[in-house]
Amino acid sequence: MRHPLQTVLTLLISAFLLTGCPHLEPVESQREAFETWNEAQSGYRFLPGDELDIKLLYNPEFSDRVIVAPNGKIYLDLVGAVDVLEKRPEEVAQEVQRLFSRDLKHPEVTVSPRQFGSQVIYVAGEVVKPGMMKLAYGMSVLQGVLEAGGLLDTANLDEIILLRRTPKNTAMLRTVKLREILEGKGAKEDVRLQRFDIVFVPRSDIAQADLHASQYVDKLIPVQRSAFVGYYPGLK
Repeated sequence: MRHPLQTVLTLLISAFLLTGCPHLEPVESQREAFETWNEAQSGYRFLPGDELDIKLLYNPEFSDRVIVAPNGKIYLDLVGAVDVLEKRPEEVAQEVQRLFSRDLKHPEVTVSPRQFGSQVIYVAGEVVKPGMMKLAYGMSVLQGVLEAGGLLDTANLDEIILLRRTPKNTAMLRTVKLREILEGKGAKEDVRLQRFDIVFVPRSDIAQADLHASQYVDKLIPVQRSAFVGYYPGLK
């Protein structure tokens, strides 16, 4: 049996990184394939559904509040479509200012996010209600697990897997010792989650062994088991 630190269950990285909506069917991937974990915030980047304010200091008639379309673009009067997908506010401001400068003299542009349409995380594995969860401000790994209904009895509390994408659209991986958090010994282990993080709770070694044993028995005596389906002692 492979140990979770040697071979981890992760998601289809292409779906996770490109769409922000990962496929929840795990595949095997070597730990060495992931980037070194970095806790630093990379800064907010716009995604479809986000709302932002475009303000022109000296030309307020062209200021606007817009929502990022599914194609990653916003649409402004005078300049038309602007690609903002995965760009930081300051990058968008520079691009919008460049476009407006074709028709306006020395435009000064500021861009600020207003509402975020993509603040979600994903919790999978040995939890009561796996799936997509709304990311609340300051939510930690433990809070994400609780939002998913809590742990099943089969959960491995010592090696919770946390996946996070980087600004380069690669993936980072670390493990979290949830048992230490619950025992009050590892407050630093309770990592604050970011949008699109994936929390995967693996099975414990005992639960995994029980599963393999059950599967072995099912394959070994399928005929005998099926013969007793619907049989009750004393009935003919």
